[in-house]
Amino acid sequence: MNNVLYLYTNRIFNMSNWARLDQVIQYFGLNVNSFAKEIGLNRAERLYQIKKGNYAISKNLASIIVSRFPDVNEAWLLTGEGNMLSAAVDMAKIPLYNIGLDAFDADLSALPVTDELEIPILAGSDFAFVNPGEAMAPEIGNGSVVFVKKVDKEAVIFGDIYLILSSRMNVVRYVRGLDDKSWRLVAKNASNFDDIIMSKAEVKAVYKVKGVLSMISI
Repeated sequence: MNNVLYLYTNRIFNMSNWARLDQVIQYFGLNVNSFAKEIGLNRAERLYQIKKGNYAISKNLASIIVSRFPDVNEAWLLTGEGNMLSAAVDMAKIPLYNIGLDAFDADLSALPVTDELEIPILAGSDFAFVNPGEAMAPEIGNGSVVFVKKVDKEAVIFGDIYLILSSRMNVVRYVRGLDDKSWRLVAKNASNFDDIIMSKAEVKAVYKVKGVLSMISI
């Protein structure tokens, strides 16, 4: 019987100028407007023009982005060739926690690290954890290793999968919009798991799922 590793990741290949820029924005847990402010633009119009396809990423804009976010590979930003992150970041090890979800808090410094993983395609993940339960199966089964990156609450993209740490519970779910103050958290295995209505005020931290590593036997 052979063990086979299956890797699910949201990395996109052959990306357009906007897709590359959007991946950088999401990587740092921002939205277009907050990203524009971070790189010193008074307005985000320059970025929206790239989104519309009217402009490519210029050498000047790429230099500005890399000066503020040195983790980003400038050549990749301009051409799409290579990796999004610089070589140093790609070699960084990712802490793995093998604990129950309830043990997670916004402050991870006191948690025991089980191992450190080195997976270039998922470099830049804040940490990985062993998923309990089948709420998000088959994408994220029981025992899958889930890689996550912290994002701002206002940068959450409805329909994507997130680890939500809150004052009430910690869960991995799709996030759907409900109203200005609340989210609907939805399981993939919706027939066995009810939707969760959660106030944004309850949320302590949000981590976007960047990839999932599962081992199955065949």
